[in-house]
Amino acid sequence: MSEFKKRTMLDIVPPSKKSTAFVFMPMRQDRPSPIPKKQIDVKRKFRFPKFHKTKKMFWIFCATLFLYIPLSIVFAEMKVEIYPKSITLELDETLELSRKESNGKIVFSEISLSDKRSGSFSSSNKKPHESKATGIVTVFNKNSSPQVLVSGTRFESSANKIYKIEKGIVVPANGSMDTKIIAQSAGDDFNEENLVDFTLPAFKEQRSLKFNTVYAKSKTEINGGFSGITFIVGQEDAKKAKDIIINEALLETKQDLIRKTPEGSFLLAQSVKYKIVEENFEPAVGETGEKFTLSVSGSAKGAVVQREFLEKTLGKNIPNYDPSYYHLKIKNLDNLSFELLGFEDSVSNFMVKVKGMAEFVGVVDSKQARDDIFEKKLKKSSAILSVFPAASRVKVSFRPFWLRFFPGSKEEIEVTVN
Repeated sequence: MSEFKKRTMLDIVPPSKKSTAFVFMPMRQDRPSPIPKKQIDVKRKFRFPKFHKTKKMFWIFCATLFLYIPLSIVFAEMKVEIYPKSITLELDETLELSRKESNGKIVFSEISLSDKRSGSFSSSNKKPHESKATGIVTVFNKNSSPQVLVSGTRFESSANKIYKIEKGIVVPANGSMDTKIIAQSAGDDFNEENLVDFTLPAFKEQRSLKFNTVYAKSKTEINGGFSGITFIVGQEDAKKAKDIIINEALLETKQDLIRKTPEGSFLLAQSVKYKIVEENFEPAVGETGEKFTLSVSGSAKGAVVQREFLEKTLGKNIPNYDPSYYHLKIKNLDNLSFELLGFEDSVSNFMVKVKGMAEFVGVVDSKQARDDIFEKKLKKSSAILSVFPAASRVKVSFRPFWLRFFPGSKEEIEVTVN
């Protein structure tokens, strides 16, 4: 009988014959990876704020807040922005103006100012002209008796030019006398700019000893001699000069009258007229002169009306507008067209035709608005808007924003009309 092989049962599965002997390896522990030197240095520089520095910053913040709150209360302010109503209306109105108050009529008055001015102008008329040179001479008498010189007595210059006196004179003994001489003929040859000596040809012709004792010397230039074509100051030249002067005066005095217009009044610029009171031409009209000067004295006058009354009258067609409750001024009143009908100097009544696109703006006085807001303790926009019908919108803000109590004085209220 074959050998019986004993079989054994095992609780575990035996290892494979191929596996080698089990070697015990201790478990590897993870070690921290080395930190770069540079990174270590950076981490060392970071420091959390220490407790005493944080505490210091906290107290600074508290002190700042402690000062800010009372100062904010002291300098607290209420700001009110008021936006007036704005209405555009096309006008085509005819108004009646009168010097005296009357129902339905606008009262006007006049303002005026005096003016003086002058200008230089050129003559345009040419015509042949002749004139004789004239001048003043001093006649000397070296004799012991007076010397009578009759009208027409001749005086001869050292250049052999003959002049005469037009009126007789008596030269005192051992004395002298001034008189006017006129050239014998027309022409500029007789003009003398320099002082010259004169003899009396009559004494020479008579072979009188007085030829050496009665003589003359020029005292002024001898001029005015002319013969040829010259300019004459004509009537047409004078008229053109006056028109230029009046137009210039009208433009300048109109601006002066606007500046002189009383506050609250409006000057009707189209009513301004300039009148010449006195005029002077030099040389006179009809005399020779390539140029002449015109000097005038005049006055400017214009009609003025009360501006507010005029604006209320022109705004009568604005819907829901009650002029007795609030006022709408016309922002561009100067740019509207005013046509005067029947206006003359010293007229008592006339008509004005007004055309144009008028810009009406509500009138709100910032000072008066501040007083009303403070007295009535108005804090809300709606309440303020109800008090000022000329306003379209109101904006209220407080400074600082978190402090919203009503100011204790009106100086702490700032009102702006935009």
